Amino acid sequence: MARVRSLSVLLLGVATALLLGSGLASAHASLISTSPTTGTHVDEAPSELVLQLNEPVTLIDGSAQLIDGDGGVAELADVRVDDGQRRIVLVPAEQVPDGAYLATARVVSADTHVVSLSIQFTVGSVTEQGSFATDSTRGIEQYLNYPSKTSAYLGLVLSSGLLLASLWVWRTAPGHVRFRWVYRIGAGVLALGLSGRLLVLVAQQSGGVHEISSDSARTVMAAPGGLAITAAVVVSVVAMVVPPGLGRGSVALGLVQAVVAMSAVTLGGHGGSAGGWPWSFLATFLHVYGMTVWLGGLAVMLLVLRAAPRLRRWHVVAAIHVGLVVFAGSVLSLLQVRPVEALWGTTYGLVLVAKVFGVAVVVGLGYSAFRHFRRRVLTAETVAALLVLASTSVLSTATPAKDVYTTDIATTLDFGSSELLDVGIDSIRRGPQELTIAYPFTDEDASVSVDLSSATANVARLPVDLTEAAEVDGKLVWRSDGLIVPAPGEWKVTVRFDGSHGPKVASFFYDAL
Repeated sequence: MARVRSLSVLLLGVATALLLGSGLASAHASLISTSPTTGTHVDEAPSELVLQLNEPVTLIDGSAQLIDGDGGVAELADVRVDDGQRRIVLVPAEQVPDGAYLATARVVSADTHVVSLSIQFTVGSVTEQGSFATDSTRGIEQYLNYPSKTSAYLGLVLSSGLLLASLWVWRTAPGHVRFRWVYRIGAGVLALGLSGRLLVLVAQQSGGVHEISSDSARTVMAAPGGLAITAAVVVSVVAMVVPPGLGRGSVALGLVQAVVAMSAVTLGGHGGSAGGWPWSFLATFLHVYGMTVWLGGLAVMLLVLRAAPRLRRWHVVAAIHVGLVVFAGSVLSLLQVRPVEALWGTTYGLVLVAKVFGVAVVVGLGYSAFRHFRRRVLTAETVAALLVLASTSVLSTATPAKDVYTTDIATTLDFGSSELLDVGIDSIRRGPQELTIAYPFTDEDASVSVDLSSATANVARLPVDLTEAAEVDGKLVWRSDGLIVPAPGEWKVTVRFDGSHGPKVASFFYDAL
């Protein structure tokens, strides 16, 4: 009966992990700039359309399109990838007529996530942006994405974690029949989850599960992540047949399976990102290893031994591996969460805070079990640990906080003689920004000009085009027209104001991300 309750708790935790893990998905490569700038108007049809990204990507075959306002698809003479796989260039076969257009492409980022890219612009006599229908149809591969990833995490714990924790604390555990059965189940779940992940990647590369081709499969499997997943599936299947404790060399095979499987899981998350290499990979691998051994130890006690022998040694080992998790998590936080406000200003940051809280709960329950061991405390610790595992699944698919965090800027420049200008910038992220200047009087003779400059970005002067002053709620308001901040760093905003008391200059600084 206790066995049934233990398995029920485990299944409940898995279901919770699947539900929580399926809530978020975002890609990790992002656009730095486009040409033409998205949302702008050009007088003459561009000879090529450029999408510049922050990291190397793989273009999905057949995904590049140029669509007009009526839904027609313009022919492309060439689609190429330049600048070390960081730039996508679309070349129209003919000069497009006046109208509204949407250029789109889909790419696979270095950490295996699919990114949808687009440029929306107008040409010639047409100045109103078009309304384009987006295809919201989700292929079956999208529904496999999160369950397959969570299954891979669970299988990793029940196979690699089970073995590694046993070797650290309970060396006789692999000799138990229950150990071999749990290990086989774990290796099977891992192989199934990684196979599902591989199917998702190939389907995304092909543009859908019904469009899968051998070329797409080769492209995915040639990448580090795809190669590691394929190897992990093969080794895990072999380990199912010859689990640790069954024959000579089976433990060595299990160790090989553990290293390959943890590498595959690492490369399938933020560890596979080109940004921050190799530190992001090393920190993620340590994080995965620490979590695997920690949760694997709980699985040994709950499902194999159904007791807690050598409890003192286990808590020493657990403390060391929790320390690894905390250390690696801190490194990843420094890499993925910037600035600190992103902790509570982004989904990634909030989930990370929840995960830290979950880890603290598990540590507290573990200490309680160490002082006064009770099986129900161990069960509660396991459930809490599975929730931590679910949050890990979410974090591995969510866009890092540093790539999405933004806020606006509002300041007031005092030019003296009661002449005040309210200046606002809608976003601190590099790329398209809107700068607004408001003067609390309706002086038709007042004029404003704005320049940006940055020593860190090596930009001496970036003039800002402003719209004609418009009266809004008793104020004169100027807005930027097509402002693009090209690079991160500290930027100086210089405002020249010519009012009733003559021309004056004021400035302020802000940091672009």
